[in-house]
Amino acid sequence: MTEIGKTFMREALSLARRGLGTTSPNPMVGAVVVRAGEIIGRGFHQKAGEPHAEPNAINDCEINDLSECELYVTLEPCCHTNKRTPPCTSLIIEKGIRKVHVATLDPNPSVSGKGVEVLESVGVQVSVGLLEKEAAALNEVFNKTILSNLPYVHLKLAQTLDGKLATLSGDSKWITDESARTRVHELRLKYDAVMVGRNTLNNDDPSLDIRMGIDAKDKVPFRIILGNPEKFKMDSKVLSDDYVGKTIIISTSNILGKNEEVLKEKGIKVIKFNESLSESLKELKELGVQSILVEGGARLAKDFIAQELYDRMTLFVAPKMIGKGLSYLNLDKERMQDALTFENVEVSVLGNQAVFDIRR
Repeated sequence: MTEIGKTFMREALSLARRGLGTTSPNPMVGAVVVRAGEIIGRGFHQKAGEPHAEPNAINDCEINDLSECELYVTLEPCCHTNKRTPPCTSLIIEKGIRKVHVATLDPNPSVSGKGVEVLESVGVQVSVGLLEKEAAALNEVFNKTILSNLPYVHLKLAQTLDGKLATLSGDSKWITDESARTRVHELRLKYDAVMVGRNTLNNDDPSLDIRMGIDAKDKVPFRIILGNPEKFKMDSKVLSDDYVGKTIIISTSNILGKNEEVLKEKGIKVIKFNESLSESLKELKELGVQSILVEGGARLAKDFIAQELYDRMTLFVAPKMIGKGLSYLNLDKERMQDALTFENVEVSVLGNQAVFDIRR
């Protein structure tokens, strides 16, 4: 593919990113219509239930005859009807588009390869694989969840140089600087839910919303709390604000207590931590939670790492030391060769801290 073709697909990828935080459970998709080497239509999938990128790009064109046009799209056009919008392949064929360039096939078994087959069966030329790596990375959440009974989990940790998440008293405000906290709010926009443990709820009283100057796009993530409700501070923000319907409790207690009854009366969903963390994650996915940003605290981090239930982990390491404090791992490895080692790692500097971005 020529460099100009990559330029068109990069534009489609840029458009797709504009759907960040609003398309779940659908993927982010962008598309451009090209005629005689010029883009004449642009579109992206803006929100689940609304038109896909392809019809948005086609409708953006000022001409009706698209028989001399090519379509660049970041994900294979859909061809099935078990969804809220019509098949994109039908519109492409109807408009007479002669060439379609697809970055990556759709991992959804209802589509994968079938959209290409439908187009080729009527003579549309289809190429697949242009900027495939970039397109796959864009939808790492969708790619995991569409083929799994577990949500995508991104574990976020802010720690000192000596590996502490908080002081012995539980104080963790603030380990990192404002630039790191802004990055975390950007991550909150990306994911369906934010999860913390009981200690974080009680010690920090977090809002778990999207602030720091980030356009929240009217989005309020699900707020997930894991712990015994009878030990919750019931006046906590996420248990008493205007969005209590977005709060989900994973109760570690098998006893129905007073606090749990009050939570349910408020309309807060309470599920039981019955067998394992993995089973609780499955139940969250059934409730529509496709992706989770796990923010704290030490016990949650330890469990997700030990049970290998995370897909991505971001560590913000601040240039501070506190000595005794709360850590999140106690591996007790006697030999360096037995150390927990990560290979798929990107390291960067943000503000006053080093950032380790790890994919499992």
